[in-house]
Amino acid sequence: MAEPIEIPRFDAETNFKLDRLWSEFEDASVEKEFQRHHRIANHTSLMRTLVFCTLFYVAFAITDIAALGYSRTTFVLFLARCCVALTGVVSLRVVSFPQVSLASVRAAASAFEVVGFTAFMLITWLRPTGMAAHCMSMCILLIVVYNFIQNKLLWALLISLAATIAFIAICAVSKMLDSSSLLTSSMLLAFTNVLGYVTARRHNRLVRDEFCQHALLRNLSVRDYLTGCFNRRYLTDVLFDAELQRTRRYKLKLAVILCDIDYFKQINDTYGHPAGDAVLRTFAAMLLAHTRHRVDSVVRYGGEEFLLLLPQTDLAGATVLAERMRQSFELTTTRAWDGREVRSTASFGVVAVNCAGESGLETEEGLVGAADAQLYRAKNAGRNRVCASAAPAVSGALDLDDGQEGVFAVTQP
Repeated sequence: MAEPIEIPRFDAETNFKLDRLWSEFEDASVEKEFQRHHRIANHTSLMRTLVFCTLFYVAFAITDIAALGYSRTTFVLFLARCCVALTGVVSLRVVSFPQVSLASVRAAASAFEVVGFTAFMLITWLRPTGMAAHCMSMCILLIVVYNFIQNKLLWALLISLAATIAFIAICAVSKMLDSSSLLTSSMLLAFTNVLGYVTARRHNRLVRDEFCQHALLRNLSVRDYLTGCFNRRYLTDVLFDAELQRTRRYKLKLAVILCDIDYFKQINDTYGHPAGDAVLRTFAAMLLAHTRHRVDSVVRYGGEEFLLLLPQTDLAGATVLAERMRQSFELTTTRAWDGREVRSTASFGVVAVNCAGESGLETEEGLVGAADAQLYRAKNAGRNRVCASAAPAVSGALDLDDGQEGVFAVTQP
């Protein structure tokens, strides 16, 4: 069963703004989610580039032999190319680990870039006669670093600029180019850096814009449009089973709260449906404000009913939370479309299960059914109150954290 994290829990307040210089998300959590989402594609692209560049460096050893023959200098250059190949192999090994961190991937990419440029500077220094060809090769390397080696754009820019300055310095010291050729080469390399930066920045923006649209569409498919809470389909297809599996696996506690706005039909009949929608939004906002962001889940279960999933929460904690929300909503005023103030109350049914001593056979139907039974007890007792009980175990008994059985709690104003 898929985990809830497969769908990023972005909301209307999520900052999708991009940094102007690097076109990365300003919000570190969003950037982290983006990198996680593109992890497989980025790793595959990086591995292919590392393999290609490694083979490129080794294969071009034949040009050293053609230019210098079999000499000590040729052997030194061959060792330099082997160092690049060895760095490529190590970087490939690092990237291939399943749980490798983003920092490690970028460090491996940066190490390969630094070693590759260093070896190229050595080749340029020991083979100065082919300076025109070296300049063309340098331009190709810059394009590869900016656009094909998956790295942070800032790091790629700093490494490329340092390599460009070093290459121009070698060209000037070797005096293999006249002043006009040196100026032309310098301008060509500067243009290549600008072009590489602009294209890399544009690529960053495009893939992040695509990620934003994809994330928003996915969230629209799992969230209720009116309230912003998760919808019932997501609860049934993904969320509930995932939370139950996690609770069973780690022997945790799980609480379920089913709540309902009291006399909601009368609100629609008295104030109109737009006012009813406003009350629903107010109630949902209150529930979201009282629950843990990206830990607890608030679901619009149907009509004016909402369901809350509270991981690692026992019965006592869930009951206290439900009572706090009941009191908060009772004191909250919603302004209708015509300016009239609308007040309402809500009833809450609370159940909890402790998988530390259970057989792990709890189901969505069983937990929701138990919460629904507590909700109807609250309504039958006069509404605007909280009823709580532990979820029935497989044997039919009630198993509370304190060892008591059959406990039924009612709180009222």
